[in-house]
Amino acid sequence: MCTLKDGCASFGDVGRLSAAAQAMASDEGLSAGDTVLVLSSPDPLLYATILGFLGRGIVVVFVEPWLPVRDIEHVLRRVQPKAFIGSRLAQLWATRIAAARSIPRWIHIGSLRHHVGRRGFDCADLDPSSPATITFSSGTTGAPKGIVRSHACMSAVHDALTDPDRFGHFEEPALCVFPNMALLHLGTGRGSLIVPKSWSTRVLRRLSQSAAALKTATIAAGPAFLMQLLRFTDRYGGFDDLRAIIVGGAQTDCWALEHGFDRWPQARWTHVYGGSEVEPVACVDAREAVAKSRERNRFQALFVGAPVPMVTTRVEPDGLLVSGANVARHLDAPQTAGSFSERERHWHNMGDRILADDEGWWYAGRVAQPEAEFHLEQRIYSHLGTSACFVRTLSSGRLVLFGDHITRRVADAEGFTSLFPEIEELEDVSIVRDRRHRARIDRTRTLLKSRIQRT
Repeated sequence: MCTLKDGCASFGDVGRLSAAAQAMASDEGLSAGDTVLVLSSPDPLLYATILGFLGRGIVVVFVEPWLPVRDIEHVLRRVQPKAFIGSRLAQLWATRIAAARSIPRWIHIGSLRHHVGRRGFDCADLDPSSPATITFSSGTTGAPKGIVRSHACMSAVHDALTDPDRFGHFEEPALCVFPNMALLHLGTGRGSLIVPKSWSTRVLRRLSQSAAALKTATIAAGPAFLMQLLRFTDRYGGFDDLRAIIVGGAQTDCWALEHGFDRWPQARWTHVYGGSEVEPVACVDAREAVAKSRERNRFQALFVGAPVPMVTTRVEPDGLLVSGANVARHLDAPQTAGSFSERERHWHNMGDRILADDEGWWYAGRVAQPEAEFHLEQRIYSHLGTSACFVRTLSSGRLVLFGDHITRRVADAEGFTSLFPEIEELEDVSIVRDRRHRARIDRTRTLLKSRIQRT
């Protein structure tokens, strides 16, 4: 595992640190079933801590640090962690949260180095249905939710995302934008080069040098990082060893994928549809997704293919329902012991509108958004050549188009008024993206800046 800050750690290094994390847990009185809040930057210490705790059956709790304080308070009081393991920066962040200050044990993550060599790594005999991690995320709606992944669920996700027939088989390291992918690669015996939070040109130059030295062969990324990577390589080159590229996380503009196809023409391109609770749900060759979407004059790659064999699905008017071994549960959902076949009644609603036809599945927006508005937006995207905008019906009944420089874009687009007479008003507003993937439009936070919305 390699980071720009700390260099590379071998599998042996991570193994020794994982055993040290277990020794530290024993000294602190932590055992199977205890919950522990873990917060630190993605580096060998973090992953070793996670692996060591999972091996002991200690439940690892993750919280997105940008959640509102009141939500974090609720989360921590709900799960009542027995310990908090974090970096100095994470501990400084936590001092402002009363529920965090009340956690009995605060442990600096660097202290596990003092336990190296004291004992070997061991795995507890656990019920596969027992919880492994609890992740509190803002989700798509912005409301915090606790996502519980059992050990069996994590194993199923690992199997699904390492299927060689679907994603190929590679031994060279992977470029990791999503921190959870680095954990997955540790389980497959592959190295990882961790992408930092900053995607500046300076950082990408250093990342490109490391990627060349390591010959990183694959990447899984969302559309935001893909577009940043394309802008960088257009000017500076680099990342020439990529042979498989997985794109997921949000709707992707067709032009961005087409640009990527030209940049890495020999690479295997896969589009993955999934969500926080289940990954993957459906996969498709990204070139096929773009071709079919272009045939229907879509600006974005909305064709998502077909469900993976691991999941059972039901396309319903109120959202796609998914069931399977790789489907996580919400914290307060009833937990039933036994094999997955005995728990098949657990269905997760993706909250997405999926349209199915003879070609496969088509993404048609969130069910909370009127379907007509979604299709109107797609037509507007195609006409304006940008997806940096959205429509919203105000309480007054007026239909308004919000977006980056939208007044100028509409003025430059021929025939907009005659093509879209239902749009009654325009407002220039800087689009706010979701904090996790930096791709999906955060409509609520964007509208907070709106002059029209305030009036």
